[in-house]
Amino acid sequence: MEKKHLHEISFLRAIACLSIVLLHSIVWGMEYVGFLLNLPDFSERFLDSVTIFLYYGTPTFIFITAFILGYSYKEKRSISKGFLSKRLKFILIPYIFMGFMYASPYALLSFEQFALKSFLNIFIGDFHAYFVLIIFQFYLLFVLFKKWLDRASPKKVILYSFLINAAYLFLFNFTSPFNFVFGEYIWERFYWIPFPGWIFYFTIAYYAGRHYEAVIRFIQVYKNWVIVAPFVTGFFLLYFYHSGFLVIHSSKRIDILVHTLSVIAFVLYFATKMKSIPSLFMVINKYSYGIYLLHTSYISILIVLLALLSLNIGIFTILLLFIVSITASIATIYYLNRFSFGKYIVGKVDISNKPKTVKKTKTILVSDNQHSS
Repeated sequence: MEKKHLHEISFLRAIACLSIVLLHSIVWGMEYVGFLLNLPDFSERFLDSVTIFLYYGTPTFIFITAFILGYSYKEKRSISKGFLSKRLKFILIPYIFMGFMYASPYALLSFEQFALKSFLNIFIGDFHAYFVLIIFQFYLLFVLFKKWLDRASPKKVILYSFLINAAYLFLFNFTSPFNFVFGEYIWERFYWIPFPGWIFYFTIAYYAGRHYEAVIRFIQVYKNWVIVAPFVTGFFLLYFYHSGFLVIHSSKRIDILVHTLSVIAFVLYFATKMKSIPSLFMVINKYSYGIYLLHTSYISILIVLLALLSLNIGIFTILLLFIVSITASIATIYYLNRFSFGKYIVGKVDISNKPKTVKKTKTILVSDNQHSS
């Protein structure tokens, strides 16, 4: 059964997806492409700043996931039958497949290395698709606490979740690893996975979904602040980073909490002003989960090809990585979904209809598997 989606959220999802691919194109290009290692200081500093600004991408996906739950279930007391099983089939199984796929290069070292990396990928989220483990925690919390969330005071829940989230990130942003087994790994990466590091995005998005019309009215009334906000939060984000106050290169920075909300409000405002969503963004929205899973594999392949061909196109390499990884991911998703098993590898996508520009209407219909991209 299909559920209604607001066209603004489809546009927001596309922006978040493109932001993540661009972020990885810049970071991986600057780290692994030889000639990009020697960029002029200004160019390197500029690209570094762009990546810091783009870290709103992953939190935005958390926001979208919770928003759709709030919007879809605002008039429902119980959770639909098959809520978890559907997501297990079309979201978790592709994630597990990708966990093995991204561990496969370790098989060249030994079977033990491959098995260890596969375990870390799937159960610890030790690769870029760790986001899936986070959203499944929120799916479970939603199932367990929906009734409580619906009865509780939104203001109190949002405030307390912000304090919990901020305290959690403050601990890992500003303290050194505790001296115990795996302490270093927990401080460097594993703290990304537990839900307290993302709970503010979930609660504010859940209630925003339940009160969508009021949120849009608020954004429109305070449009001047909404338009300026991402530039202000981006300025402070970059100031804290370049001044050395908070040098973490991650979406798990404490200041990303506010920056992400400012970008989301900015995108939603302009989406409500569009007469239609451009078809390109609707395609990105439709294939976003598969793009998220696949794009880094194609970035890696391109980087190897560039090295083998000794091809130097300077800073345009980043644009090449960005465009080709998206295009190749969409093509792969499309053709795999022509087979019955494809949806279990790259996620489920309806390829029976050609993508269309969405008119300026209140809602559009999208398949349920996009709810969690």
